[in-house]
Amino acid sequence: MNFPLMRDGLRPRDTRRKRLFATCAISLTTLLVAPQVLAQEKVTLRVASFMPPQGFLNQAIVIPFLDRVVADSKGTLEYKWFPGGTLGRAPAEQLKLVQEGTADVAIVLPAYTPGAFDAYDVTQLPGVAGNTRAASVGAWRALEAGQIPTPDKVKVLGLVTTASNVLHMKKPLSKVADLAGQKVRAAGALQMDAMNNLGGAAVGNIRGPEIAEALSRNLLDGVLMDWIGIKEFRVDRTTSHHVDVDFGRVAIILPINAQRYASLPEAAKAAFAKHGGLAYAQTGGKAFDDAVSEYRSSYLKEKDHTAINFPASDSARIRTAFDTVVNNWVKEQPGRDKLLETFRKGAAEEK
Repeated sequence: MNFPLMRDGLRPRDTRRKRLFATCAISLTTLLVAPQVLAQEKVTLRVASFMPPQGFLNQAIVIPFLDRVVADSKGTLEYKWFPGGTLGRAPAEQLKLVQEGTADVAIVLPAYTPGAFDAYDVTQLPGVAGNTRAASVGAWRALEAGQIPTPDKVKVLGLVTTASNVLHMKKPLSKVADLAGQKVRAAGALQMDAMNNLGGAAVGNIRGPEIAEALSRNLLDGVLMDWIGIKEFRVDRTTSHHVDVDFGRVAIILPINAQRYASLPEAAKAAFAKHGGLAYAQTGGKAFDDAVSEYRSSYLKEKDHTAINFPASDSARIRTAFDTVVNNWVKEQPGRDKLLETFRKGAAEEK
């Protein structure tokens, strides 16, 4: 019996059928494997915050930023949020968490590492920046120029400053001279110098959570803090007299572990580039400015709260006191004059 031409013992029809089955199997395998491949490509970042879950910085700035980045990452990125010191409670530990990889990203205050990041203190100089958005942009421009250092083993995704620290007092003030002998809590050497130059008695070494008790026990007559912080630290319960004079701001950075960043998909890096850097400074700074306006207006609707500016006759005295702080800071280290120039120029972009 004669048979049609066969290959590997199969008739041509059998061969075509085998190829069809193989093609279908490959297609099915692709459909089944593709979601797994996509899932493997999505990176989950561990983001740490030592601040309470409902803290302003968390809710108004950092989480919205991360959500914008994730939305533009083309499905390559997600994050897991660890607030309230879950990965490390001490504020001074946060940078180390990122450098060692315990967290991929964290909220870090360079001021909590004294001596290592003194250049960030440019944001604390009193009376230099017009608002928080301006101060944040000025600080970012200085970091971008390399005049503010990036800590080892990290990449700084964004930088923002707190709102301006102003006076919150238990008793009313009408002029600068009324500060004489008043015990005012100040954070850091620059705030203390500025307060002392105006005739007050600056008090340091009182942690944020301890301020309310110190006020209630008459260990303090007032505090330098922003309008948002007085609510979060319950300072508003004892200080109802406010003076809007700018004693400077504190820089806050959002670093990511450098190796972790290098391993991210390109789409994730592009999303961070889009929403970080200058955009983060502008958006975060505006969030602080808007919140100050809202908080301040809300307090002043309450009958017990008042807010003033020192009279124009005190302007020269305030300017002299603040200029002394600025000039002394500049003279302490070479290059600070250039840093201050960059900061001021960057801040002026936002006028």
